[in-house]
Amino acid sequence: LSGITGPIVKSTLQNVTLPQMRGQAFALLNTFDDFGRGLGPAFVAWMIENMGGRQKAFNIGVDGWIFCGILNGMLFWTVEKDEENVRSAVESMLIQHKDCISTGGFVEEESLEEKSSLHQDWSVKDNSVSILEVSRFT
Repeated sequence: LSGITGPIVKSTLQNVTLPQMRGQAFALLNTFDDFGRGLGPAFVAWMIENMGGRQKAFNIGVDGWIFCGILNGMLFWTVEKDEENVRSAVESMLIQHKDCISTGGFVEEESLEEKSSLHQDWSVKDNSVSILEVSRFT
């Protein structure tokens, strides 16, 4: 179960971060992820030596996983609103840059195939443009 957290966190971060901020957000995520991978084993070895054995050290490690799991679970109440805020911000950016898209920021489902050579990075859902490559316009 602990192996599925990484992809979930990365896809959630992708969906709740504005395109122009994603590089910074992923840099921060990868910094802490690498920091944990590098110093985690040393920290566990230190806990084994100073806390009286492997069982106590690994119990503390499992408690940390449980705490992080609770924090990840709490995202349930905020992630949909955060995704909607990003979607709204990106749509407003598209409207501001409507000269990049001939239909004024939206691609109709019927005309998508005709414009596929010009707009290969766009997909349509509920008559609006999805967020795939908006960052190229900002």
